[in-house]
This record gives sequence, structure tokens and C-alpha cells, in this order.
Amino acid sequence: MIIATECIIFKIGKKLNTEFFCGHTPVASESQIFIERPRINRLLEKAVHKPIVSVIAGAGYGKTQAVYAFARRLNVRTAWIQISERDNLGVRFWENFVSAVSIISKEAAGKLSQMDFPATDPQFDRYLAIYRQDVILNEKYLFVFDDVHLITTKAVLTFLERCISSFLPNITSVLISRSEPQLDMAKLEQKKLLARITENKIKFSLDELLSYFRLLNVRADPGMASAIYRDTEGWAFAIHLAALSLRNVKSGTSHVSLLLKYNTSKLIESEIASSLSPELLRFLIKLSLVENLNPDLVFEIGGNAALVKEMENIVSFVSFDAYSNSYHIHNLFLDYLHEKQNKLTEEEKKDVWIKTAQWCTENNRKMDAIISYDKAGDYSGIVKILSTMPLILPTGVARFILDILERAPATIYHDYHEALTIRSRALNSLGCFLQNREETLKIIPMMQAMPESTKKHVILTACYVNLGFIGLLQSFYTKQYNFMCYFKQALVESKEANLQIKPPMNVATLASYVCRVMAPVSLHEMEKYIEVIGEIVPYTVQVLGGCQAGLHELCHGEFAFFRGEVQKAEKFLIESLARARKNDQYEIENRALFYLLRVYMSLDEADKIENIVKQLENELQQPLYLNRYFYYDIVSGWYYIQTGRKEKVATWLKNDHENSDLNSRVQGLEKLVKAKYYFSEKRYPAALAVMESLGESEPLLFGEIEMKALEAVCRCRLLDKDGALKALVQAYQLAAPTELFMPFVELGKDMRSLTQTALRDISSGSTAAGICPQWLQETYRKSAAYAKKIFRQSKSTRASAAPLSPREMSVLAGLSHGLTQEEIASSASISPNTVKSAIRSIYSKFGALNKADAVRIAAERGILNNAR
Repeated sequence: MIIATECIIFKIGKKLNTEFFCGHTPVASESQIFIERPRINRLLEKAVHKPIVSVIAGAGYGKTQAVYAFARRLNVRTAWIQISERDNLGVRFWENFVSAVSIISKEAAGKLSQMDFPATDPQFDRYLAIYRQDVILNEKYLFVFDDVHLITTKAVLTFLERCISSFLPNITSVLISRSEPQLDMAKLEQKKLLARITENKIKFSLDELLSYFRLLNVRADPGMASAIYRDTEGWAFAIHLAALSLRNVKSGTSHVSLLLKYNTSKLIESEIASSLSPELLRFLIKLSLVENLNPDLVFEIGGNAALVKEMENIVSFVSFDAYSNSYHIHNLFLDYLHEKQNKLTEEEKKDVWIKTAQWCTENNRKMDAIISYDKAGDYSGIVKILSTMPLILPTGVARFILDILERAPATIYHDYHEALTIRSRALNSLGCFLQNREETLKIIPMMQAMPESTKKHVILTACYVNLGFIGLLQSFYTKQYNFMCYFKQALVESKEANLQIKPPMNVATLASYVCRVMAPVSLHEMEKYIEVIGEIVPYTVQVLGGCQAGLHELCHGEFAFFRGEVQKAEKFLIESLARARKNDQYEIENRALFYLLRVYMSLDEADKIENIVKQLENELQQPLYLNRYFYYDIVSGWYYIQTGRKEKVATWLKNDHENSDLNSRVQGLEKLVKAKYYFSEKRYPAALAVMESLGESEPLLFGEIEMKALEAVCRCRLLDKDGALKALVQAYQLAAPTELFMPFVELGKDMRSLTQTALRDISSGSTAAGICPQWLQETYRKSAAYAKKIFRQSKSTRASAAPLSPREMSVLAGLSHGLTQEEIASSASISPNTVKSAIRSIYSKFGALNKADAVRIAAERGILNNAR
């Protein structure tokens, strides 16, 4: 049996930690021998005081084993993320990441699994918020990212860089890589966040080589040992192979020296593979087809416990990682096994991939399952998985699916008709509407010619629904509503198919405003659009399992609200809310709550406002509402800005960089809230820049008016009178045909001042002459009344905010003076843990993200004066 390794776990016979094992539990053999390397441990002990540690060396230098051994010795909570080339797809990386996190916190992993891959600011903020809630402050955490050199895509690299540089004092991220990761390492080092461990530091010293040989009872005189060290250059893998060769050589005068680095495969063949049974070698070659070697999956592929047990005995090259709950084959041995895959039959390969796909499906690793089914050529498995995913797919997933369909045999659409609708969904998700329409029109006659079957009618239903929605989207530009026939025919086909659709596939997605009309628009055209929505909804509700329920009433409510008919709006919005909830239409529910919040703010009904805020918070408990965190941040951000509590706005909405992954047609609300935040911060140029970027989105009427009105008061604050009045005239001209008031009224005291200026300007016959004086007077009166109501609400909400305790005030004062936690504890004669507890409470009451954020919020509220 082959014993020992280049690595470093401390003492003979130490069993692997089984605390986190599940299913088939591997146990290390008592004959395993590990070498302790105090020098490496000291390097890592010093390094982990930094937030980030990079361990960079070539294959076979013992990087992974060194970090693994150190983490076990340190006895800290460790999440080990073993990276592969597949992780360049964000969704797959996220599944892998969450799986690793589940080893140290199933609660946090459960919350993270309900999120999409954090590719955007709001998603990343939500990720950080979950960690701040679940991290235990007095415990140390390691996040190990192994084989980082394999990550090349911008989205995953961006997440990784943000993740490791988001400083939390008790978390260290360790990057293991064969080469310099494609991250801004120089910037991290400049900020003193990074500790580097290089190949020169991690390679074996001559003393460590001699210790290793003694541990293996390998005799080598000083000259021979020096020659081996010179030839191997401290390369751990080569040293290990040299030791094996020396132990097998009868004469003690030989040593393995010639071209060790260049004959690795031959050495593995002669020194390792030759000692394995044919059954074990074939089993290992099968395992080389799989990336995630979970014990249960390994046992399923092996078929018997004896074979798995035999594999566990080759501890030098196959080890079990308790942190990731998976086996790890040494990279160089794995390369050798890859070269031997041609010894397997195609049937054997397919069997391994099918078993892997089934295991991945059962364990909610959908992307890995799709990849394995793709390799096996099992497209029925792929279709089955995709049928459980939402109608609108993430961009990366949509491209991934199209790539698979392009690689598939030409017969896939004939053999699996569902692939046609899957392709259609992917094209829609990428915004390829015209291409999708052309392809769909070709599919319909082909399906109509097929023999009668349920599947036939299911696909025809999808085709007609697809054409109907494409027509609705195009009506924004054409103002033509000649697509109702498609929805009617979809209903006919769905009845033939007896179709049953449930969340998340039936959940409607909304644009920034539900009345999707473009200026110029008359009152008649607006009413016509709402009428068309009223005709469509009964069909979509029946065909798509409640899809769009409440949308017609929401359109009425939105329009009534912007016209200032708040009581009428309230009636429609309450009805919309009820219909949406009955049919799991989460986005319609959220939008109805948003407008009800604005209605009650305009009516100054505090109890109803409080109730709506609670209902918005309750939406966060709906796991099938995929965009719940994003829209909660938007709506709550609007509310906090409006009531003067800008410090509570989500961090991503305060950022200067536009980094949303949303389709451009739904970014309007995001930009509105960003612009309002910058305005509240008196950062008027930044606010104007956001408003100008609206041109990149769909120019929806209500959005244009809200932005133009905000631009007007923004320019007024900049003392640009002509610019302010010009923007006001433009907003008025957009709003007048449909008699819209609320976008102006909700600007409160700023609009009151501007309309007063405009009234004076009209009398002099200049810029504001294009505005009706009666409209200005009415807007002045209503905006003034609204400003008073908002002032009362703002005062009331601040008064009800949870106060700080005397101890928290003392800790806050220390933070504001730049004291460390230890210095605060010493000056107040309390324990460091008490200080940590007080800081967490301050964060919670302020909604702060870090110490600097807490101090800033306290200064804005005037609390620091009392604290000092």
C-alpha cells in the first residue's frame, strides 16, 4: 500500500474529522503518515491576520494540503470552495459556493440558496446582509477558494473580488492558485488587505525533504538527498515520487533524479498505477469524469463498499476533504487518469454521467445536472430540469441553454418537442423578440401537422402565448393591438392540453410602470391601452395558472394615482392586491403595495402606512418571488428618502456605478430612486447624470414625467432658473394631455418653490409662459399641502425609532473618536465581547453596514452631540 503524502497533517494515525460527514462516511486508515511542516504553519498563522491570503505555486507543490492541514490545526469554521472551469458560469459557481457554505452554516446556506448568483449591487448587498446576520462575531472563519486560476469570466471574478475585499474582521479568504488570479491583487496589496505566500516559500526545504524521507524509512546519504533536492527544486510531488522509487529500489545507491518534472506520467504509471488492481484503476478513471466527488455519488458509481475502501487506502493521491464533504484526487494523478479515459467504453461513460446528473438533480445542483445530461446526450433529462425553471431566465443561463441546443443533434426538436419552447424562453430572456417571433411562426404549422397528443397542444399553447406577449411588447412602439387572436387561440389549445402551470413559471414580470405607453399619448390612447390589458388578463389567468391576475386593476390604480385621484386609486389597488395574492402574482402585489404606500402618504394616514410597510417586509418571506429583495430595496428606498431617512436606503442604491443586471425596460424605478437619493444628498450633478441615463431605458410616459419634474427641482437647487423652468415646461407638456398631477405634488416643498417662481415668470412673459397658470396654482397648493404631511410623517417616524442605551451611546462615542474595540472596552471597563454586542445592536438600530456607516448616520441624526 502507498503511504504518506507531500502534505502535512501533524501526527501518525490521526483520523479525519467526521463531524460534517453525511451518507457514506470515509475514515482515514490508522497507517496514514503525515508530516508536520512548522515553517508553513508559521507562514499561514501570520498570513491569516490579513483579510486575504494568496497561496500561489505550480501543480504538486502541496498548496491545497498545506492550507487544509493548517485549517484543521486552527480548528475554525471553514468553507472550502473547490473551483473548476464550470464555475465560470455564475449560476454554477453559486451552487458550488452555497454547497460549501452549508458545511459551516445550514441556516445561511438556506437563505443564500434562495438568491440568484450575486451579479449585481443589490444582490451582493443582500448576500452581505445575510452574512452579517449569521456570522458569529467571536469565531474565526476561513473561506478557501481552491484553484482560482480556473476563473476567467468577469462576472465571477467581480463577485470573488468584492467578496474577499468586503472586510469583516473575523473572516479571512484564502486564494489557492497555480498562477496569479485575474483579480486586482496589486490594489488589494496596496490597501494592506493581502498576504502573499509564493512558490518559493511553500516548496520543501532540504531539511523537510530529509524529515520526510526519515518518516518513510527511506535511506538516502547526504549527497544523494542533496542531488534529489537539486533535481526536484523542492517540488513536493516529485520528492514523493523519488521517495517511492528509492523505497522500491533494492540498491541504496540509486536515486530518481533524471527529469522528474518531465516524466510525471511515466512515474505515476510505474510507481502508482502498477500497484493498483485493474478494478480500482478502472473505477478511478470513471471518477475522473466527475468533478464533485461526493461520498454518496462515489459509492453509487463504484457499486460496492469494498472498491471505495480500496480507493481510500491510496491516501497519497486520493484524500477526503471534510470541509467540502468530497474526495479530492491529486491534480497530477487526475491528469494521468484523464489520459486513460479512452480505456472506458461509451456505455461506461454515459452510465457515470447519468448517475452524476441524477445525484445533482436530487441535490439541487441544476447546472451540474444539465452539464452531465448534456455529456451523456440525455436531452430528456435536460428538458425535465428546465421545465422547473422560471419563464424569464437569467442572461447567463439563457445563453448556456442556447449553446447546448446548438450542440445538440439536429433531431432534438423532433425527439423532444419541449425543446422548442425552451429555446423560445431563452430567446425571450435575451431580448431576441423578432427572431423569436419568426421562429415561433415556423413552429406552429409544423406542430399542427403532428398526430394528436397532449404534448402537441402544450407546445402550441406556448407558441400562441409567446406571439401574444411579443405583440404586446411591440405595441409600445406601434400602438397596434392586433394580437388578441393569439391569446384566444392559446386558451383553445390549453384546454385541449389540460395545462396546469404553477409558480414560478406563472409569475408575471413587470416593467417600471404597468401602463407601458410612450409619449405623446392622449387620454383616449391611455384608456385604450388599459382596456386592452383588461381583455388580455382573463386569457392569461386561465392559460397560465393565474398569470397577470390583478394587472388590469393595477393599471387603473396606477393611472388614477398619477392623476391625483387617490381615493379612486386606492379602490383599484386594493382589488389588484387581492387578486394578485390569490394567484401568487408577487410583482403585481409588490407594485400595488408601492402605490398604496404613496396613496396613504398623500392622505397622511399613518396607521395604514405602517401596515403597508409590514406587508412589504412580509414579501421577503416568499421564496418563489425571485426579485423580492431587489424590489423591496427600491420601494423601501423611495419611502425612506421621501420621509427624510436616507441613511436607511440600501447601499447599492447609493452607489455611483450603474451595475444592475435587469433588462433595460425595468430599470426606470431603480434610476428614479438613485436620482432621488443623490438629490437628497445635495449631489445634484450626480442626480442629473442618472436622469440623463434614462434614455437607455424604455421612455415610459410616467417615468419621463417623474424624471423631468425631478430634473426641474434639481436645476432649481443649482440656481439654474432657466434650466429649471424649461424642464418644468417639458414635464407639464408630457403630463397635460392625460391630466397627471402626482409626479409634481410628491416633490413637496421643492415643487412649491418652483411653481411659485414659474407664476412670477409667467407674468414677465418668459420661459414658463407655456404652462397654464391655473395648473401652476393648483400644483403649488397641493405640493405645499403634501410637504406638510410628509414633514409630520418624517418627524413621527424618527421619534419612534429605537433609542440607543447609555452603553451603546458610550460605545458610539468611542467609535466616532476612532478607538478600537479593545480601547473602548478598556476605557469603559467592560469586556470586548460586550463592546461587540453593543456595536451589533447599533448596526441593527441604525441599519448600518459598518462602523463608518454607523458614525455617519449618527452625525446626520444629531446623535453624536449627545454621545460626546
